[in-house]
Amino acid sequence: MASPSYVASEDIATSVFVNVLSGSDHKIEVCDAGDLAIGISHEGPQAAVLPGGSVGPAAVSGSSTRIYGMGESCMLKAGAAVSAGAFLKPDNTGRGVTAGAGEEYSAFCRAGAENANELLQVTIEMGIVPA
Repeated sequence: MASPSYVASEDIATSVFVNVLSGSDHKIEVCDAGDLAIGISHEGPQAAVLPGGSVGPAAVSGSSTRIYGMGESCMLKAGAAVSAGAFLKPDNTGRGVTAGAGEEYSAFCRAGAENANELLQVTIEMGIVPA
């Protein structure tokens, strides 16, 4: 399945939840806490990293970018410790945190992480966490 192409409405970090900017069809933004994500940004930076340089964003504001979408497996930054088998929702910076019973989720965690900012192996799917 080809990942959809969008335009970044802001600089978008690597491996974070994203959603469509309100009132737009093709502009995306980083999810905030409480958002239901449409996908996850790519894990690599948009521009090549020079030796000694820092890793840039997955997309720069105004640039075209692709995202991982429904049913795809990819990497997602953890917002806290997350266990394999957890249902995930975005925190206030688009990282994945565990969704509680009855809450909407945007991904299923295949391989967890012990700390924030570690990468999780996830599958993008939507639903409500069973009670």
